[in-house]
Amino acid sequence: MQTRLPFFGVVRVSGDDRADFLHNQLSNDIQNLQPGQACYATYNTPKGRVSANMIVLNRGGDLLLVMAQDLIETIVKKLRMYVLRAKAVLEAAGELAVAGELDGAAQAVIATEPSLAFAAENQNGIWCINLPHTGRLKIGLAETLPAHDAAAENAWNLHEIRSGYAWISAATKDTAVAQMLNQHIIGGVHFRKGCYPGQEIIARAQYRGQVKRGLAVLSGGSLEAAGIAVQAGGEEAGQIINTAFTDSGSLSLAVIKFSAADAALTDADGNALKQEHLFFNPEPKEA
Repeated sequence: MQTRLPFFGVVRVSGDDRADFLHNQLSNDIQNLQPGQACYATYNTPKGRVSANMIVLNRGGDLLLVMAQDLIETIVKKLRMYVLRAKAVLEAAGELAVAGELDGAAQAVIATEPSLAFAAENQNGIWCINLPHTGRLKIGLAETLPAHDAAAENAWNLHEIRSGYAWISAATKDTAVAQMLNQHIIGGVHFRKGCYPGQEIIARAQYRGQVKRGLAVLSGGSLEAAGIAVQAGGEEAGQIINTAFTDSGSLSLAVIKFSAADAALTDADGNALKQEHLFFNPEPKEA
């Protein structure tokens, strides 16, 4: 199974200070990311909310950031504000596209420990990144990549949802800290790399257990939209992050309150949502 993934776009970062600059802005260790390696990372507000999560690829001569296409203009503009005298140039790489490749029998692979870096290789001008959940992400000139196949794209999205790999888009930016999106488990946050925007909030949430929401797989009878509220008893209990079709309706990744782990959930229109898997431990019930 392979297909173009139009959800994603690419940002190119060049210049002698590119690694140092991104190291000081992103949540993972970019300074030690070697040529032929990639990693997950987040770009956060000072309050620790994820403005974008991404895959960073070190091609040797530059760094590529793969993120939601509808965030690129905003994120590039914001990052450029902090370049100052650093020798770093950020630009949307509109000539590049992203594709996904997945074995037909691929099963969900739920992370149990962080993958802070993983292998990538240049295959005749197309960079292939071997992701921890066994999918392969490909980056190259649009005309060199597979055509878009809606069914294959949906299969890719289902695999990422079941495996717990959430993607922030314009509809959900600045709504969740990294731990709510499972980034601390998949390897999107390096807790010993030093300061970056939001680092203090994210570290405090990690070590003091202050996060009260987490990632969940929810099934429903109809396709949900990113950003739609999840409710419990008519009150806000979370938010849909990503969604895909299934034979019986939809499967979504959502950030929900720990206290809603066993609650009867609905979307904003009252349609039932069933908890299929939780990527967090629910709050213990009082005796």
